[in-house]
Amino acid sequence: MKHGCKACVMKLLVMMSTLFCLIMPASAEKKIKVTFINPGISDINNPTGEFWLSVSAFMQAAAENLNIDLEVIYSERNHVLMQQQAMEVASRTAHPDYLIVVNEKLAAGKMVEVADMAGIKTFMINNTFVGEQAQQYGAPREQYKYWLGSLTPDHRWAGYQIAKRIIDRALQAGVKAKDGKLHVVAITGDRATHASVERVEGLHKALSEYPDVELKQLFYAEWNKDKAYEQTVSFLKRYPEIGAIWGANDPMALGAMEGVVAAGKSPGKDVFIGGLNWDPPALDKVKDGALVTTVGGHFMIGGWALVLLYDYEHGHDFAEAAVQLQPQFFGALHSDNIDVFLNKLGDRNWRKIDFTKFSKVLNPTMKEYDFSLEAILQQLP
Repeated sequence: MKHGCKACVMKLLVMMSTLFCLIMPASAEKKIKVTFINPGISDINNPTGEFWLSVSAFMQAAAENLNIDLEVIYSERNHVLMQQQAMEVASRTAHPDYLIVVNEKLAAGKMVEVADMAGIKTFMINNTFVGEQAQQYGAPREQYKYWLGSLTPDHRWAGYQIAKRIIDRALQAGVKAKDGKLHVVAITGDRATHASVERVEGLHKALSEYPDVELKQLFYAEWNKDKAYEQTVSFLKRYPEIGAIWGANDPMALGAMEGVVAAGKSPGKDVFIGGLNWDPPALDKVKDGALVTTVGGHFMIGGWALVLLYDYEHGHDFAEAAVQLQPQFFGALHSDNIDVFLNKLGDRNWRKIDFTKFSKVLNPTMKEYDFSLEAILQQLP
């Protein structure tokens, strides 16, 4: 065989090998080991643990699809225990390839420190360092080289979307007080949680766009349905012309809805209400028109983190975009798309999702990560 022909054959073999790596399914590869220290409650019968259980369920579906060995450790809402668990993982003879943590109650600093000393690559989701903590710990890969990055939801966008949708629906229905303005009340969680604060900032951004809309009062219901119900019954006596109620989560929105009914008003006709979480009861109320919207998708954050780590492991560093990522994975469900969502994912079987379709490694022509609601629904049959 001539040397030129041999060179052609070798070039073809290299190209075929490269192509095989690109199309090889995740299930055929060596498993990546990931440990997630979940700050939530492991008891499925405890309603306060629903969000973090949903995070784990979505992560497990992604892990199975991407051939990742996922270990979930629950901290039971105990931030001291969470730090101890990070120390335990760091002290193991065999470390996981990656450790995923949450800055719950500002406890992640110690977790990043111990993981970095042990040489464990760490990724942060949901809450990262802000304020004094951000000054102390810097950005990922600076002081702590094994802290790879973070993925956080855009709560301001979520709060803005809830406000825009309830205001627009109320104005379309012609709901106004005697002074010619639409009166709005807001119910949020607390004064300190970043999610609560940022969602309210989104609310105020939306309000600034409507000169004929007035926020009468902001209430704190500690994320609790019953407290939101009591507050609604009370404030409707003080502000009987309320036309829209903004809720920072679904339980509070549902509590407000029940308070509106108790006051003899009709949700979705007299008063327009929105919440956040994609909770099944809220989805039902969006479908029947009692709620205008439920914004959600942030429980998917752990699954998308696994996609990023899968790509990092296989040579495509997400830092190409940023080390502190905040893509748009919140999505608003409303009358125009609720039926599609319920038909495709109403059973909450996240294993229907092909997570490999969201990987840049497995989809070399992909330019940007797209974890949006629209991208998920388009990918499903």
